[in-house]
Amino acid sequence: MHQSNSSPGFTPLHANEHNSLLGYRSDAQAAELYDEAMQRQHAVLGLLCALSGTSILNELSDEPLGGCIQAIRLLCSDAAGLYSAAWERMQRGAA
Repeated sequence: MHQSNSSPGFTPLHANEHNSLLGYRSDAQAAELYDEAMQRQHAVLGLLCALSGTSILNELSDEPLGGCIQAIRLLCSDAAGLYSAAWERMQRGAA
């Protein structure tokens, strides 16, 4: 499948990962990137609240707990990349 000239480009989520499968539209505005980062941050906080509020946390096996920790890592990494991209877009817009 070829990218048409009218569709926006793809920017890797993390600038140093040029082979990344994850990214965002190159024409995304700073506010859009910031909102996406906030959604991921809120998801992490919700997961942490759920984990901290359960009385059976010690009874969870390593696999589900490891999956939760991996989800937290991925969401935090995505949020950091999106916040960074939003900041760069804001800086370019101010220049």
